[in-house]
Amino acid sequence: MAAGEPRCARAIVEYDGTAFAGSQYQPNARTVQGELEEALNRLTGERVRVRFAGRTDAGVHATGQVIAFCVTPRGRGQGLSWSELQRRLNALLPDDVAVRRMRATHRGFDPRREAMARVYRYRIRMEGVAKPLERHRTLEINDRLDVGAMRVAAASITGERDFAALGSDAHGRTVRHLSEVAVVRRGALVEIRVTGDAFLRRMVRSIAAILLDVGRGKLAPADVAGLLDAPSRALHGRVAPARGLTLERVIYSNTEHTRVRRRTRERAPSVREQSVQAEAKKRKP
Repeated sequence: MAAGEPRCARAIVEYDGTAFAGSQYQPNARTVQGELEEALNRLTGERVRVRFAGRTDAGVHATGQVIAFCVTPRGRGQGLSWSELQRRLNALLPDDVAVRRMRATHRGFDPRREAMARVYRYRIRMEGVAKPLERHRTLEINDRLDVGAMRVAAASITGERDFAALGSDAHGRTVRHLSEVAVVRRGALVEIRVTGDAFLRRMVRSIAAILLDVGRGKLAPADVAGLLDAPSRALHGRVAPARGLTLERVIYSNTEHTRVRRRTRERAPSVREQSVQAEAKKRKP
């Protein structure tokens, strides 16, 4: 790096979205970007702009959000190692935001445009089981969900298509590719894991709302494809509550992305296989 050039970093950030109006800066509202930039400004003595890999709505959490920023030679942070800057930054941040990892990157690194995939997880605890310490990151319901039917419906959502029925885009570009929509159950906990190249606003919460309706028996798995093809918003725009959703990971490496897609193919049964499993379950006494 030539003398006088800015030093740039990429970092993984974790936050509890409960008390935030979202990740991106908004005037007169508390946001993750606002807290990060304020702490960086105090630490370096300069105005630092933070860029994000993806936008999260009010109440949505993250364990693997990726950010990027640069500091100039004039700032107080120029002589600090990245590990020391991370330590000092975390000391200034509020309790609901933390930088988990920080390392150097090139000045042109764009965490949003260079991301190949993003992984979200939606957590549901069913049958009235309450976990007070997890209530801010899990949707708790009294119903018992038909997880088999949810898996069949989830398989019809994967692939590349126009997802305008599930969300909005500021530029009107609504075609996305989802490599995985998986439904996993562990006791009373049901998790919906969604992996895609990019997402529309409220898209993952729309998917969660649809699968919740399927699990509750309000919507047949075979009807999901029709919802996606409809010209209007699915479920009249209704989405699942924000507290159950977490941005878990942003993927950049070609090798890592290939590994995720391979795991998806290995773990996700076909629509036909899931249909057979669902029918067999119904025939059991």
